[in-house]
Amino acid sequence: MVQIRQSPDPDVASLPRDRYDIVTKDALHQFPEDILRTVLGHSNFQFLGFEESELTRVEVRRTDSLIKVHLGDVLVLVHIEFQVSDSAPIDMVRRNVGYLGRCYEKYGLPILSHVIYLRPNAGRRDPGGYWQEIPNHRFIVEYKVIRLSELQGQSVLESENTGLLPFAPLMQPPSGTSPLHWAIACNQRTKNLSLPTEIRSNLLVSQWVLSGLIHPHPAIGSFLSEVVMQESSVYQHLVETAAEERYQQGIEQGIEQGARQMSIESTLTLLTRRFPEADVNALKPTLEAIEDLNRLKQLNIEAFLAENFQTFQDHLYA
Repeated sequence: MVQIRQSPDPDVASLPRDRYDIVTKDALHQFPEDILRTVLGHSNFQFLGFEESELTRVEVRRTDSLIKVHLGDVLVLVHIEFQVSDSAPIDMVRRNVGYLGRCYEKYGLPILSHVIYLRPNAGRRDPGGYWQEIPNHRFIVEYKVIRLSELQGQSVLESENTGLLPFAPLMQPPSGTSPLHWAIACNQRTKNLSLPTEIRSNLLVSQWVLSGLIHPHPAIGSFLSEVVMQESSVYQHLVETAAEERYQQGIEQGIEQGARQMSIESTLTLLTRRFPEADVNALKPTLEAIEDLNRLKQLNIEAFLAENFQTFQDHLYA
């Protein structure tokens, strides 16, 4: 069990890379109907459950959420993709068209796709689909683009739409209210919710993480408390995921460091055997100062090919 710290680290770098994926998924899975009402624009549906969203084609592609819904008498899939920034290196249109094609191949159901952009400056050039108007070869894929910065945040508080409270600080504040004061107001409303302790604490943690997209974390440090962190399974998951990332990074760094050392030792051994009269050990500090593993590998090849020790030194100090 990872030990929870006494206070949240205001540095966003201390959180895992997929922190936004973690908190948006939790909000959606806890309150799917709240978010479905927003993306569909009405309440005339029956939530049936989440579908497996992992589709394999050479590589694994997992979208955020795929939800089975009854719209009247029609069974459909509602696809919701949370996107922090503009998609790269493949743009969102190509990504989404590719995913939706594989999704239809697997399920054979109508798909209502939505891409929700979190950052205020993201998604401005997303056309919401692909249209190929070649006669006899028309190919049209449309999806709904939702930019949170264009939604009126006050409506979330007035409707008590609980599932959207983590996202509300990213929406438009009421007239005359600064973005930071709006975020604080959203947080206070969330703290006053009459919900099971863990669910309320999870909402507060998700709100803190998402608010960090537009506010420096020291400015929203009051969003969390030691009690909230202790009660929140989402915060615990964030901490454990970050710890696992650091562990894996350490392993990768260790592997690379080991490869560097092996390459250096191989080069020194090869030079000693080929040029026994040369002061090979004098080159060791220079070799050890080289961080680029590919450079070290190339020098190892040069140690084998060099006509004499001076030729190798020329390559080393070039």
